[in-house]
Amino acid sequence: MDDDLLIFLEARDAPYCFRCLTQAFPGVNVRERLQSAERAGAPLLIGDGRCAICALTTTVVAWVPGDPDLLRQSRGRR
Repeated sequence: MDDDLLIFLEARDAPYCFRCLTQAFPGVNVRERLQSAERAGAPLLIGDGRCAICALTTTVVAWVPGDPDLLRQSRGRR
C-alpha cells in the first residue's frame, strides 16, 4: 500500500507543520503516522522550524535525503 503522506514529503525539499499536513491529508493521523515512520527508520526530522506552507514557526517535519550518519547524529541530540 502506498503511503501518500511519505511520498509527498520525500518528493519535496521543505519542512511542513502538522497542521498543514493534516489539512492536506484529511482522515490521516499525520502526527502518529510520521512518528511511527521515524521510529521505523524513515529519514525524517521532526523539530522546530518554519512551515513551507503557512510560514509559522512551530514543530515541523521534513524528509532528509543524503547522509544517514548526519541523520543519526541529529536524532542523537534529542
